[in-house]
Amino acid sequence: MFRHTFIAVGLLVPATLVQAAGWEPARSTGNKPTTALPGAPVQPAAEQPFNDITAPLRQSPPPAPPSEAEAWAISQAAPFNKQEGERIAQAIDNASRGRAWQAADVVPRISTLTVNLSPGASLPVLRTAVNQASTIMFTDNSGAPWPLAAAPYNSNDKGFNVEFIPDSSVLTVQAIRQYDRGNVTAYLQGLPVPVIISVTSGEADNDARSRTIDGRLDLRIPRRGPLAKNTPAGQAKIDLNNPTLQAFLDGVPPENARRLKIQGNVPDTQVWQIGDELYVRTRSDLRDRFELTQASGDGTVLYKLPLAPELAFSVAGKTTWLSVFLE
Repeated sequence: MFRHTFIAVGLLVPATLVQAAGWEPARSTGNKPTTALPGAPVQPAAEQPFNDITAPLRQSPPPAPPSEAEAWAISQAAPFNKQEGERIAQAIDNASRGRAWQAADVVPRISTLTVNLSPGASLPVLRTAVNQASTIMFTDNSGAPWPLAAAPYNSNDKGFNVEFIPDSSVLTVQAIRQYDRGNVTAYLQGLPVPVIISVTSGEADNDARSRTIDGRLDLRIPRRGPLAKNTPAGQAKIDLNNPTLQAFLDGVPPENARRLKIQGNVPDTQVWQIGDELYVRTRSDLRDRFELTQASGDGTVLYKLPLAPELAFSVAGKTTWLSVFLE
């Protein structure tokens, strides 16, 4: 009897005493009984191993050394490594630059000289250089070519090589050695005396960095040759030793010459004025009266005449007028 009363009293203990003791109410599911079992603990996922597809390549054994035959073939095909090959190529390039070096730069020119056949006269000079061929062309006083009659004679065949074209007016001279001298004797058809040309391949005491040579030298013989042109000019009007006419003919007029404006259909014609005189450089025949004339082997003719506002030329067999604007 006593025990049952104690239990009943304990059950009637106020809730405030339970809270005072620090207890907390339990969680519930809406005060409904459940028979669900707690879930199994989640196990952490095991790390998957990394599949490296290059591992077999890295783990492959090193290549076998080349065989004796292969090593010999490699040594024959590529006996030098990259650095050695570059040094050898640079040495070859430097050697090529050394072989190409020249003591002076050559400047080829086309020149014209009138040959003096009189006793005591100076010989015409041909200026050449190594690795440069120079051509000599013979013309008469009308500008027509004067053919060779025989092979020219070379006095220094170790220093110069001389070739010619039979039945032509052309021969070539090429220097073999630098700073050498010699001469060439040419025999022309119908000319009783030979033409001797002095040849040089440079002066040893000349330290200039540039040197002029004769790429082509036209040698004018002061006589009518076997192929002379029919010109209206008399022999007295052909001035072969006039340096002013020769300067215009060579395309290098004097400094005091003024080039004039022209109008007309006369090809390859230029006109200059010096004082009261005209200098006409053309490849056509002038029909007007002129004082002096001079011709070159390529057909270019130089005329000297008084001032005139109009000039008549023969172009393709017809008379063509050229207007000159005088200053």
